[in-house]
Amino acid sequence: MSAKKKTKVKKTKKSDHAEAFLMINQVARNARTALSRHLLDLGLYAGQDGVMLALDADDGQTPGAIAASLGVKAPTVTKTIGRLAAQGFLRREGSPDDGRMMLVFLTDAGRDQIKSIRKSQRKTEKAAFAGLKKKEVGELLALLAAVDANISASLRPAAVSAADPNTAVEVVTPSQDGSPVRDDAATDAD
Repeated sequence: MSAKKKTKVKKTKKSDHAEAFLMINQVARNARTALSRHLLDLGLYAGQDGVMLALDADDGQTPGAIAASLGVKAPTVTKTIGRLAAQGFLRREGSPDDGRMMLVFLTDAGRDQIKSIRKSQRKTEKAAFAGLKKKEVGELLALLAAVDANISASLRPAAVSAADPNTAVEVVTPSQDGSPVRDDAATDAD
């Protein structure tokens, strides 16, 4: 293959990667916006649903534990907890084991709101996947899992360092059936 043809193939592949990455970001933004609109009808703001769902899964957590499970900073969760408590959806109590520690619980009103949050999620999901076949959704899920695994691998401390861009990372690619397959690849791979 000529050098000119190789360059064109490489540019096209990089262009596809950039377009796919932009599309992933756009889809994520639109999905969150659509869900946020449904939540606003319930009197909730974006992010409040995550705190409430975390407590629905495991009631009586510390703000730090909730923050860790959501991948956000503790001050953000503390502010959200305050707002949700003011709305009557959460209550705070001191820990029986350590009086310095605060635990957060759903109230009855909060538990009732969980049903509405889940209904809002289902509406958003239904709109997002309208017209797609079950097999297509499965393939999309496998591809997104592979992309997420690749990004997660690049975030690990032993992954790519700025000093050594040729450090190998584990790359996940979908197999013919759509399931993720892990390969070792250099970070500068196409």
